[in-house]
Amino acid sequence: MQNKFSLTLCSAVIALAVSGCANTSTTPPSQQLDTLLTNYTQDMQNLDKSEFGIINDQMAAARQTLDRSYLDQLKQVDRSKLTDEEKVYFDTFRFDREVAIRGASFANARFGNPDVPVTHFYNYMQWHAEEAGAAVEATNEGEDQATYQQQLEKVNDYTSWVRNLHSQYHLGELQHIQLPKVLVNRFYQNSLDTIATDDYAILKVGLKDLKSHAEYSPKFVAEYDAAVTQAIKVTKEFLSYVRSDYANSSRGEGSLNDKHIGWGDLPNGQAWYQWHLDRNSTTGKSAQELHQMGEKLVADAKAEMIRVAKTVVEKRGDEVKALFRDPSSKKVAMRTFKLVDANGEINLPEFFAYLNSEQFFFGRDGRNVSGTEHAEVCKQASNQSACESSLLDYYSFKVNANDVVASYFKTIQTDYAIEPTPAGGELYDGVGSYDENVFTLNTNPDYSLQKWNVSTLLLHEAAPGHHFQHAYSKEYPPANIPAYMDDIWYTAYGEGWALYTEWLGIEMGIYGELNQQGQPTFINGKGMCLADLDYSQFQGGIYTDEEECNALQYFGSLNEAQLRNMRLAVDTGIHAKGWSIQQARDYMRANSALGDGDIESESYRYAAHVGQAVSYKSGFLVIKEMLDKAQTELGDKFDYAEFHHQLLSYGQQPMEVVEENVNNWIASKK
Repeated sequence: MQNKFSLTLCSAVIALAVSGCANTSTTPPSQQLDTLLTNYTQDMQNLDKSEFGIINDQMAAARQTLDRSYLDQLKQVDRSKLTDEEKVYFDTFRFDREVAIRGASFANARFGNPDVPVTHFYNYMQWHAEEAGAAVEATNEGEDQATYQQQLEKVNDYTSWVRNLHSQYHLGELQHIQLPKVLVNRFYQNSLDTIATDDYAILKVGLKDLKSHAEYSPKFVAEYDAAVTQAIKVTKEFLSYVRSDYANSSRGEGSLNDKHIGWGDLPNGQAWYQWHLDRNSTTGKSAQELHQMGEKLVADAKAEMIRVAKTVVEKRGDEVKALFRDPSSKKVAMRTFKLVDANGEINLPEFFAYLNSEQFFFGRDGRNVSGTEHAEVCKQASNQSACESSLLDYYSFKVNANDVVASYFKTIQTDYAIEPTPAGGELYDGVGSYDENVFTLNTNPDYSLQKWNVSTLLLHEAAPGHHFQHAYSKEYPPANIPAYMDDIWYTAYGEGWALYTEWLGIEMGIYGELNQQGQPTFINGKGMCLADLDYSQFQGGIYTDEEECNALQYFGSLNEAQLRNMRLAVDTGIHAKGWSIQQARDYMRANSALGDGDIESESYRYAAHVGQAVSYKSGFLVIKEMLDKAQTELGDKFDYAEFHHQLLSYGQQPMEVVEENVNNWIASKK
């Protein structure tokens, strides 16, 4: 049966590839490219019409065949006769096909997904179960039957998907291509906590709703019931296999000190890991280059952190007292922080601990804030006072940031709102996110960022970070952007831009005027720490004056940049150099003010989401390099607004395409 499927699939690919070819002898190159991109999207959709995707080696080979066919067709398009805009689309499509062709040669299907393995961090089985088990709301009377018939197909497709996943994991076990034991255990436990909880209730939501409607025929309800029962059965069988045979044969010992958890330990693992790096960083840099770059950036950031600490010591002395919550016991008590050691040097671990004292967290600082203009929206948060207090600060900085940003960008008409994460999602949704003109902020006192992170988080998520990416795509779209560009995402570009805007806050003078080395002086800042504020009241009186306020807000930017610096070192450390989870944690704890909870989750994330962590800083470094080049070569002709427009107007691009794009722009300005 499998051979028949394989032959049928390959025949279909050949037919699709032939159908995608066009007579290019007299067709203009721009039209050739447009037709090729349109045909590819359609052919890829026709190749796999299943709800959740077919995951096996035959499908991987079929996709590879289709990609090779279209890459050959692309070579027939005369790139030199395309416009600079069309070259962006040409180069992006070529990059995608080349990376996909390489990737299909590795055993990605062993893990159930060609992008990332199915792990606790990206648990596709949980997401698919939730979608398959969902209730369906009919739009009109009498449509329920047909709508639930479609949902029944989803349930059955989920069952097929899990069976396929099971067979691929078994094949991976036989070929020793497996997740490490430490990740197998977390994946299993995460699946128990989400899919298996309450007797697999996640898969029964639609069935329960279906049974509540008397108009459905008993025969259809029985068929639906049987399908859900079968879906639960195959899920149980797979999880039982993961817990027993798969876990027992998986690599490593499963402890935090296990040095055999990286991708490099797999057969052909180093080459496979390099592919993960290439598709995530989109820069082509090797694991060794990225690791060395990360370690250097970490050291540079630590030097700046020491400079900030010295400013605080000048204001407050060598020792500071503050309430502190012990991470282990959770008890809060007064603690003395010795910011300077016996040799007169800054004690960074103590300084990091001081910045995690209670006074720096909304809702843990003893303040009771209520009756503000944010009272209504904060009703959805778990802590009303913490929510109102934090929104006051974020909205205040939003006004200041908008004034500063205006001279660096073309006018953006679209505004954004700041809203709290609903109480039910506070424990799971991260510290902040952006989507469709809304910057969502986690205001839970135990899961939010410190007060000194207000500036950098707003710059990253909102203006001019992700909000400007979104707004530009709506307000300044290129004239002939193909539909293909709508469905792509490169973390290096998307998050690299957001990191760049964090750095841009320094350049814009948010934290004070710059000295000759380009460092903030913490005086005359244009952000939230202004000279005329009442610092005995602002943010609960945690700063002595404007200078200390700017210094600590700048530290927030440093600490977030340090997180991305460490990702370069830790991701490559785990997957190319044999680091353990514990080594990764020790490294992050020694070099940043991240809390223990963040460090724990981040260390597992890097082990699970292979190569993705390097994309953030990789993207930023390319943008910063192109900025430096543009400023040097254009001199007085350089304009920030034009440079940013060039970066944002085309939307998502691999970073090597960004380089070519900006180089073309620089040449056009000379």
